[in-house]
Amino acid sequence: MSYKFEEKLVSSTKYNIKCPYQMTPKYVVIHDTANLASAYNEIAYMTRNNNQVSFHLAVDEEYAIQGLPFNRNAWAAGDGGNGDGNRNGIHIEICRPTNSNRDLYNQAEENAVYVAARLLYKFNLNISRLKKHQDFSGKKCPNLILSENRWENFKYRVDWVLSEIKQDNIEADLACGSTSLKDKNQFKPFKVKIICDSLNVRKEASFDAKVVQTVKKNEVFTIVDEKNGLYKLKSGVGWISANSKYVKKL
Repeated sequence: MSYKFEEKLVSSTKYNIKCPYQMTPKYVVIHDTANLASAYNEIAYMTRNNNQVSFHLAVDEEYAIQGLPFNRNAWAAGDGGNGDGNRNGIHIEICRPTNSNRDLYNQAEENAVYVAARLLYKFNLNISRLKKHQDFSGKKCPNLILSENRWENFKYRVDWVLSEIKQDNIEADLACGSTSLKDKNQFKPFKVKIICDSLNVRKEASFDAKVVQTVKKNEVFTIVDEKNGLYKLKSGVGWISANSKYVKKL
């Protein structure tokens, strides 16, 4: 699946509350919302209230919605009026982390990987500039990723997408969320379901490549390439076997 991008920018009459300072982004900062709300509702609530609380984007399983201009600051980092995170970061909220339907959050997180990579590319930032909320204020956020000890994996996925953008020389506009990184090869993405108990994910398109993690029975993934009898996961984690004994096309 791919996300749809929309701008729902805060009124300029609220800049003094929500984003009072001009900014040249130095970081892309990841959060999660710790609630059930959609990206649309998160942005709508943020832009209509008069609290000194703000972030640039909310991403769910379907949408990436921008609420603040990227050349103005936000107050999401929790490190004060002159804090490095508050004054220099583009802040992304990943939605649905507490939803009982984990598939919704998984897709939101996958979409956030692509949004973060495109922002890093857009502002000529490397993967060292991808930060978590915790880096600036100490708060355990993004809570779900940190609770599951997956921050390094998340960074790896973003870095993979970033390298693909650079290699393919595609336009890194956020609105290209529906564009496969492999469109130039005319590969049409599709979904597969894992039908064995567990399946190795390998770093490269080789059965001899390093195993980076495993996926479990009944999990569903989007495939963006096929090579040497393996499928590439859209998330950028790696490659899984294409053998029909282990996966089923949907």
